[in-house]
Amino acid sequence: MKETDIRPEHLHRRYLELCAEDAETCFSSAGRTDLPCVACGSSETQHEFTKSGFAYARCAACGTLYQTPRPTIEAFERFYRNSESSRFWAEEFFPAVAERRRGSIFRPRVERLARMCAEKSVLVERLVDVGAGFGIFLEEWRNVSPGTELLAIEPSGLLANACRAKGFRVVEDIVENVRGYDGFADLVVCFEVLEHVWDPVAFLKILARLARPGGFVCITTLGIDGFDFATLWERSASIFPPHHINFLSVAGFATAFARAGLEDVAITTPGQLDVDIVRNAFARDPAILSGNRFAQQVLRDEATSRAFQQFLVENRLSSHVWTMGRKP
Repeated sequence: MKETDIRPEHLHRRYLELCAEDAETCFSSAGRTDLPCVACGSSETQHEFTKSGFAYARCAACGTLYQTPRPTIEAFERFYRNSESSRFWAEEFFPAVAERRRGSIFRPRVERLARMCAEKSVLVERLVDVGAGFGIFLEEWRNVSPGTELLAIEPSGLLANACRAKGFRVVEDIVENVRGYDGFADLVVCFEVLEHVWDPVAFLKILARLARPGGFVCITTLGIDGFDFATLWERSASIFPPHHINFLSVAGFATAFARAGLEDVAITTPGQLDVDIVRNAFARDPAILSGNRFAQQVLRDEATSRAFQQFLVENRLSSHVWTMGRKP
């Protein structure tokens, strides 16, 4: 899989342009508050850079990178309801790549998750997908496990209707407002959402609330220990406010899950795109790797690139992170 397979350059470029515009228009008058580390709670942080008017700091204790001082949660809620970048993603970007992502992301995601559950002897009779989007993950899960009772939680009316059209039970709301499903699921999943939320630990506690005792919570998101972040840092196209505001470290994920009351936490980084992301950034701007002879050498040979990407996966140094924990 290549970056352009899931993020066509012209769509990705337009999306980032709209995000930068929304950062100014949606938050120009919003008050902001300094936050301790969103993963471990430490107040020992260091400012790293500012992007589109949003400052980012890194935690000295666990290494997490996060946006602070942060606008209010109400400002973010208005942004997600009304912003042009959110509309573009839901109505233009994702529909254009949805089927392409089915084979490259969603089907392998189901296969991987099913293996993880089998290894932990988890019988998944009820599953909740928080931020279900167009329901593609749920479709693929239903294909391999038709007996599972499935629930989609999706705040977007457009996306919620897409899930309903596929026959899924849907709660159309943000997960913070969901009632009546405490202790419901054997498995609660949430894909590529944690990087967006205002308070990651509070969010994880809500996910845990939906799981039965002994059930599991599994999230995927971006992690700051990944090679592409370490190499590109503030020039990474994956760091774009107001959407992406949390980038936990491996240590940060472990601490955040523990603070949310989850046990037996397993963290893996099975990403495939770190080297390709750096290669594409280098192609757009060769100065981006000025003086970084090691990275340039890795990119020079395809076999070396593939071997290095596998090294990143095996050593939890990819930026695509899976974290799974059990509710006591």
